[in-house]
Amino acid sequence: MHVLTADTTAAVSLPMRFVVASILLLATMALLATATSGFLTHMKMSDLESQMSRMDATASILYAGGPGSNLTMEIDIPSGCTVVMGAIPGSEAAWPYDAKNYFMEYEGKYTVRESRAAYSNELMGGVSFFGSGTHRVFMETTVNPSTGMLFVRVYELK
Repeated sequence: MHVLTADTTAAVSLPMRFVVASILLLATMALLATATSGFLTHMKMSDLESQMSRMDATASILYAGGPGSNLTMEIDIPSGCTVVMGAIPGSEAAWPYDAKNYFMEYEGKYTVRESRAAYSNELMGGVSFFGSGTHRVFMETTVNPSTGMLFVRVYELK
């Protein structure tokens, strides 16, 4: 008499294979999400640095031209980013000593740049601040009567 016996080893290990495959899939998805987030952050900062480099180059040309030069330009600051012209992070009150600097901030990380131009706000009383969005910016070179220093006044036209 021939007895057929069922081999159940594959059926027993099948649920474990599903668990292992699920864990690997979740780990892969987590790594992909992290990589995508880092890439998007890098793209935003790259776009912001490009916009601000263009603006700084224009301001430097105006600054070299001396008092009385002016220009209007449009900048687009990505969402979540801010720009401060005329200071370094944490030292905004030290204006005008750091007026030849500007910094960009995104998610608590700062990128500081040095400029050939000294920056001021519209009232010649401190730094210029720009939040995210599209801004129509007016830049004008003028001499501060109290210090005799040349500044590029940077402010948004309404």
